[in-house]
Amino acid sequence: MMGTSHAATGVLAGGMTGFLLSDNLGHALVCAAIGAGAALLPDLDTPGSTAGRSLGAVTELVSTHIRETSKTVYKRTATAVELRRAQDGGHRFLTHTVPACVAFGLLALLLALIPLGAGLVVFAMSALGLGAVLREWKFIGSRKKRQLAALITAVLFGVGTMMVPGWGPPWWLVGLTVTVGSLTHVLGDWLTRSGVPLAWPLVVNGKRWWMFRSPVAFHTGKSPVEVGIKWGSVVAFPILVVLGTPAPPPM
Repeated sequence: MMGTSHAATGVLAGGMTGFLLSDNLGHALVCAAIGAGAALLPDLDTPGSTAGRSLGAVTELVSTHIRETSKTVYKRTATAVELRRAQDGGHRFLTHTVPACVAFGLLALLLALIPLGAGLVVFAMSALGLGAVLREWKFIGSRKKRQLAALITAVLFGVGTMMVPGWGPPWWLVGLTVTVGSLTHVLGDWLTRSGVPLAWPLVVNGKRWWMFRSPVAFHTGKSPVEVGIKWGSVVAFPILVVLGTPAPPPM
């Protein structure tokens, strides 16, 4: 799936995680923004991806190292059957596994335990994810206006989490939302024809990096199904929140 599609599904997954696990509607909104950014993290194995280009040379360097690490892990853990094929183990390998998604969440959780750390995680994920989601919201205005809207929202969420008690979700929910958002990315790529190594590090049919794919897999960026998933996710979250929020008691 494309970056904007991943971010959109992250909005729904992250937002519903916050909505179901907290009675604070504000937490659900912040979790939606966190989920949008976390849903782009698995693509850090590609320097040219949305996540890989998010902070310029910094994230490109990080992304390059992650890609090389993925290649190394692949070469050391691939079975003899897999090593006969000409594949480097870079994109859609290590970062697209369930253990990697858990690791992303644990890292976010540990950062959230540090003073001001939760706010930094919220800001980084919000800026990354909302920037991708708003990229196609042309009714907001020019590209610069959309980027500014994403940045302002991310700053408000991040600073609010740092400075206002109860504004941001608790540390454990921040970490959990990052894991959920990352898993949403992996499941999104499961819907495509390339597939993802969902069973790693277990061996399936003689392969540790067996690529699982949906029975109705589609081509990334070329299917109306992906378009429907993208816009459906963005629209579904606010609708579900409205329907699931209890009405205030009568005066």
